[in-house]
Amino acid sequence: MFVIVDLETTGGVYNKEKIIEIGLIKYDGSKVIGTFETLVNPFVKIDPFIEKLTGIKNNELKKSKGFNYYSADIYNFLKNSTIVGHDVKYDYRVLKNEFKKNNFILKNKFLCTLELMREYYPDLSSYKLKSLSKEFDIKLLKHHRAMDDAKATLELLKLCNE
Repeated sequence: MFVIVDLETTGGVYNKEKIIEIGLIKYDGSKVIGTFETLVNPFVKIDPFIEKLTGIKNNELKKSKGFNYYSADIYNFLKNSTIVGHDVKYDYRVLKNEFKKNNFILKNKFLCTLELMREYYPDLSSYKLKSLSKEFDIKLLKHHRAMDDAKATLELLKLCNE
């Protein structure tokens, strides 16, 4: 079982990043069997650069609940799965830090589509998600939005498993 994960975060100081949006896709190797997506209130003002990059505005986040509200549901969604992401180490680290604050320990195995693409397609000029999506004709409507990036990452995983 795989769960494709993409986070949008506040960015900033290493290990101080906060999640502002999460997109999860549960995939059994042949079909999608569940999804989860939500905005997350980081309880800090996000930088104008992040607002511009993601399109997520501070006033939208103020209306959302904090990670602690979703932590048990997200933890259960991830249970018994391999976490998949594009440059997954970042998302995994941020998730692990957020879970730790909520008394959950993230111990899932993880798989990185960035590393897989470099292995399976060594001659490409770029391995950024947007570039790979263009190269392989993968629909990526709203880049830097969690669910759209997760969907594109799922398609990369499928390419590598063919």
